[in-house]
Amino acid sequence: MQSLSQNPYSPERWSNIKVSFELVDVDAAENAAASVTSEAAISELAQTHDRVDGMDKRLASLEHNYFVLDGSYILPDERDNGQVGWWSGEMSEADGTFTNPQVLEFNFTSGQSSIGFTIVFDDKAYQYASDFSVEAYDGDGVLLGEDVVAGNNQTVYISDTPVDGYRKVKLTFLKTPIPYRRVRIAEVVFGIVQMFDDTNTTELNLLYEISPWMENIPTNELSITVENLDRRYNMINPQGIYKYLQEGQALDIAIGVGETQYSIEQVNMGRVYYTSSSAEDKSMTAKLLAHDWFYFMEGICRIGTTGTWVVAEAVAAVIVDSELPIMTNIPAPVGARIIGRCIPPDVTHKEAIRLIAQAAGAVCFFNREDELEFVELALSTTADTLDNSKLTEPAKVSVADRINKVEVTSRDEYADIEAIYTASNKEAGEVDKVQTVNNPLVISSDTAEWILDVLQKRITYSLPERGNPAREVGDTVKIYDAYNENRNAITTQEEFWYSGYLKANTEAWEGM
Repeated sequence: MQSLSQNPYSPERWSNIKVSFELVDVDAAENAAASVTSEAAISELAQTHDRVDGMDKRLASLEHNYFVLDGSYILPDERDNGQVGWWSGEMSEADGTFTNPQVLEFNFTSGQSSIGFTIVFDDKAYQYASDFSVEAYDGDGVLLGEDVVAGNNQTVYISDTPVDGYRKVKLTFLKTPIPYRRVRIAEVVFGIVQMFDDTNTTELNLLYEISPWMENIPTNELSITVENLDRRYNMINPQGIYKYLQEGQALDIAIGVGETQYSIEQVNMGRVYYTSSSAEDKSMTAKLLAHDWFYFMEGICRIGTTGTWVVAEAVAAVIVDSELPIMTNIPAPVGARIIGRCIPPDVTHKEAIRLIAQAAGAVCFFNREDELEFVELALSTTADTLDNSKLTEPAKVSVADRINKVEVTSRDEYADIEAIYTASNKEAGEVDKVQTVNNPLVISSDTAEWILDVLQKRITYSLPERGNPAREVGDTVKIYDAYNENRNAITTQEEFWYSGYLKANTEAWEGM
């Protein structure tokens, strides 16, 4: 459950959305090699292209008339000052100009393409350059694009300079608005960030889902329909941005709710990555689709062999083999569980992760911090209550057929060994109602027992409701049905719609 200080179900509720779309060359930061004309001792040049867009601290320094003793500045640490980026070694003169223009240059091993560039100065101390230039060159030194800036007064500057196939980007800083100042660059983004909100978005649909016994592995999905009056997203528009769209560009999502128009509180809804877009020439809108990292894990996983290892080791190996920048959040008890190494040679990285989670008796999904999280689903402290005042329709309740036996077949293709693990709670007089499972990573009947226990929780709720963006999949909610009876259940799906107002549908799961 995310934190939210206001009542998300206020009788008179205001809501909005904010989506930032990083139209950034996805490989440029990793391929960039930075160099500068001068550098202060505190400087961390590698941080200028590490995808961290801002300084960590408002640092004090001995530039003339720079900081006041009001407690708002932090003295630098000799060992670690967090995110500081590049500080030039030379300072500007009395008129703000540099005797020697200060240059920050990036060279690339292959051609890059960007719709523009974003320069993030020192946003904590509000220090920036006023006069500078941005130049992009090809591999032969030919100037491909240039932006000459005079009178900048912002700590974030967006250079609308579309360039294809550049191999070098050169930033030349000529002047600061205050004399005796260094150039401070927190980050250079090889692209621009486009913002979508109520003013340019007609509809947003956001889906999160988990599978209670990892029968499958759902993918979080964002669909957003945005204004396209200038046809920027049309494929054949030569002045459009379509050619700069790349799979894997990040979209960060927030949904805001508040009791008044002026008290709307933003809730982090997570990060997804661009996968496709569509827009017709006659259309006034464009639709963008984005998904979590599972969507991109369709490459074949070729790390299987006979033997065993622990879950944390297995997950790390699959991620390395996928070559995706995935972070994980695995509780130590789950990470230490022993499973088989025999990942079949023809499965995808996504399927390998599913097999690992299922063999470990855990559920995995990408959380709102963009981490691959493993959890053991269980009822816990109630995070939210869904009664008839919060539902837009009565709760729909379904009951699955009873399963009284689980059979898990585990075949190690590398050792040519097969085992069958079973679990049963069959009662006298019952016929077998069997759920069969194939998972080569299972090494004991514990997995069969876990799946059987999950399948005893047969009640599923579908809840059309007003929507609480702070609630997450895996949270425990108290649900009131049409007879005003209540049960606690675990949310397994959260789907939000926004088209000027917020609504949602929640699915939850519990036993009987």
